[in-house]
Amino acid sequence: MSVALHYALVAAVIGAFAGKRIGWAIRAWPGHEKFHCDYLYCGDCEGGKRRGCYNAGRTQDRLYILFSALVAGLSVAFWGVSTKAFLSWLFSAGCLIITVVDIRYLIIPDTLSINGCWTGLLYSAACWGWIKYGFAQPSYYVEFSDALIGFILGGGFLWLLAWLAVLLLKKEGMGGGDVKLLAAFGAWSGWQTVIATVIIASFIGSVGGIGSILYNKIRYRKEYRPLTHMIPFGPYLCFGFLFVFYLGLDPLLQLLDAYQLWLYSTMP
Repeated sequence: MSVALHYALVAAVIGAFAGKRIGWAIRAWPGHEKFHCDYLYCGDCEGGKRRGCYNAGRTQDRLYILFSALVAGLSVAFWGVSTKAFLSWLFSAGCLIITVVDIRYLIIPDTLSINGCWTGLLYSAACWGWIKYGFAQPSYYVEFSDALIGFILGGGFLWLLAWLAVLLLKKEGMGGGDVKLLAAFGAWSGWQTVIATVIIASFIGSVGGIGSILYNKIRYRKEYRPLTHMIPFGPYLCFGFLFVFYLGLDPLLQLLDAYQLWLYSTMP
């Protein structure tokens, strides 16, 4: 068995142990956003199972453990024992927590989004200092200027949309959690990724939103009323961010080029 495979298996085992804490983090919201030890025992709560409580039951814990182990093992298999491999697991775990919490409660935990902003900027600044003093560039590195612009652009763009929604529609159109989340993504990955994330999230979110409206109409005979259907946008932002993190910008640019060629081909 190769050394690289050994490292990947060790990472998968560590990821499996950390996976249980993902469920712990998800159960800590909404409300106080603190990792109280009581949440470790939600899976055994019979009363919660009878009530259909989101937090009860062990099945979700097994899925979180499997997810964490797979991401950790595959990250080390692809990138070795490196900064990028660790951040791959960290970003994936964080996005999983955000996705589940936002779908269940329509909130994005500030503990992840706000702290993500500052840690992203600090990481970029620390890498800049590390390289300046002659050390090798980390496997994942974003120029500090790009990270700072990404932070400002990410938060500013969605904040502007939210402000316009209040001004024009007289109601909230974009949650503050989405604004802070995109700012955090920008701080970690730069302004280029922010633009790509918004494009991907908007497209996938439109498809998901229309699908949700149709499902509610068919399944529950619920009539759609404009500006009343709330859609959790955090999961789509997470998908867009992870898409660019793992695959880069090239696949998106190729899709946009193909779309442009298709438009030209349909013109008279």
